[in-house]
Amino acid sequence: MKNISLCLLILSLLIISCTSDTIDTADSNADNGTDSKVNSKESEKSARLVENLTPENPANVYDLAGKLHNDLLETYLAGNYQYSTIAQISEQVEAIAAANSDVAHLNLERNLPANVEEIQEIINNPEAKLDEAIANSSMTTAAKSCLSGFMNAALLWENEAYGVIYQSIISYESSVMTNSNFSDEDKRIILTTSSIVRYSLYYDTKPPYDEDWESNVGNRVGGVSGAIDNSYTAISRSLITGIMINNLAAD
Repeated sequence: MKNISLCLLILSLLIISCTSDTIDTADSNADNGTDSKVNSKESEKSARLVENLTPENPANVYDLAGKLHNDLLETYLAGNYQYSTIAQISEQVEAIAAANSDVAHLNLERNLPANVEEIQEIINNPEAKLDEAIANSSMTTAAKSCLSGFMNAALLWENEAYGVIYQSIISYESSVMTNSNFSDEDKRIILTTSSIVRYSLYYDTKPPYDEDWESNVGNRVGGVSGAIDNSYTAISRSLITGIMINNLAAD
């Protein structure tokens, strides 16, 4: 109970810090008729997802990033590959992505090779690379702080029941989506990252691959680093980094 209470306390503080102070309540009330119906339907669907322990959040327009992360990961692990280098893992992830029809929905260039040096630096020192990636991004100062807070809070969610984790993340995502001070680019980076975190943490609880995969800090930092470029890079960099770290831990 103490862990859950701390988790919820940090979540509350995080949401407050990521919520716009300039939302006009009069405008909000004026749109209440339509918005309340939409929000009600989304809340009902989210409640069903929590009950059934699935990771989707239909309200997040970048939800596909997390889904593809898990789909590609599942295919990779099912192949039982024994690759030991970043380049080898990257090549196989790219091959799997090329065969996945949903990847085409991202409408993004996939031909750029993985940044091996960047991934190695994340593996060597994920915390430092996280700070560096966020600091050097094009996000606004407020969005940088919001994303940093989320990534730090995620460390406390790893040992929670997934229902608690899921509710925490979708509440956070809601606060980001309704923040009128965040730019579209801010929201794209944050919501792509949160989607990958939400799905990757779910994968830890999903048999039969739970013994072969454990999400890690490097996996999530790879997602942040890649999201600054685009959604596909977020997915691939998160996967490659996470797989490499899991391989090293198994040796």
